[in-house]
Amino acid sequence: MRYQQSRDESAEILRRALQLMSPHEAGYHPLSYTVWYEHAGDLNPTLSQDLDKLIGSVGVLSDSEICRLHALHIAARDVEMFELAQRELRELIGRTEQDTAAAEGTLQTFTETLAHTTERLAEPDPQRVRTLLRDLLAQATQVQSTLRVLHAQLAKQREEVAGVMERLERAQTEPLRDPLTGLVNLAGFRRAFDGQDDPADFSQVVLLAVDIDYFKRINDTHGHVIGDKVLVKVAKILREQLAAEDVAARIGGDEFVVLLRGKTLSAAAALAEAIRSAAQRSLIVHPDGAQFAGEVTLSIGVASGREGDSLETLRHRADAALYDAKAAGRNRVSVASEVEIRAR
Repeated sequence: MRYQQSRDESAEILRRALQLMSPHEAGYHPLSYTVWYEHAGDLNPTLSQDLDKLIGSVGVLSDSEICRLHALHIAARDVEMFELAQRELRELIGRTEQDTAAAEGTLQTFTETLAHTTERLAEPDPQRVRTLLRDLLAQATQVQSTLRVLHAQLAKQREEVAGVMERLERAQTEPLRDPLTGLVNLAGFRRAFDGQDDPADFSQVVLLAVDIDYFKRINDTHGHVIGDKVLVKVAKILREQLAAEDVAARIGGDEFVVLLRGKTLSAAAALAEAIRSAAQRSLIVHPDGAQFAGEVTLSIGVASGREGDSLETLRHRADAALYDAKAAGRNRVSVASEVEIRAR
């Protein structure tokens, strides 16, 4: 896999990876480092899920456990991508060989006809010569048409090869983490959701939609440096409040989402209230050391998954609950009703 993080981003991931590695028995070797690097950088959600579960069950990880995680989540992934590329490219090469063979057959027939025509041109009958030349011209036109089709097919297959390589490149290099907060972005959130044991089962899922109240006012009044500190602080609160199996993401601006697994709606609402309360108690410091003058408050919408949901429909209900929280005065938690929420 090719990693696309900048030097500063990779240095920060390295720092976190080394901190995470230090309590465990596994050595500081390339396999171990790759596992912890992808975990620390939120680059491999399914690896992180298995790693967290393993730590929860055995505590301290050995070399054998790290090597198993590497084989399952890193080596197997890269082999799978490579095999996919090989399979698609073999199919393209096979079609190219068939097209080329057909063109070669047409050219062979034309060559034989040309040789035969050359022999017959010695006959004195002008009408016969005209007929031979007419047949030869028809076959030449067919050869031209065959070569034109072959050229178009080769151009199309060249584009298909480029498409295969682009998809593989995108699959390996698509950024999954928000560089400011360290949370996953929307692409990483979707990948984490798809990495569940059963992505189609929404019965054990609750979603929180989280917005920072009056965030534009914070930026306009105190500047973007303070605004960035507020975003980082909220992300830190989310990480502190969530369990290892939960996923928090910054999906744009001051918008966050949180995916909770195995929690009841009431437990999720209580967690959302704890997050809101922690944000309100937070202190933000100006670069000159002065305390940020103003509260950081959050509006949070809570919605539980149900049969027939998609990630989009669940997000819609959580967003609707979030709008209710804002309409009710902000700095509060609103829980989506079990009945169908009206279109907004």
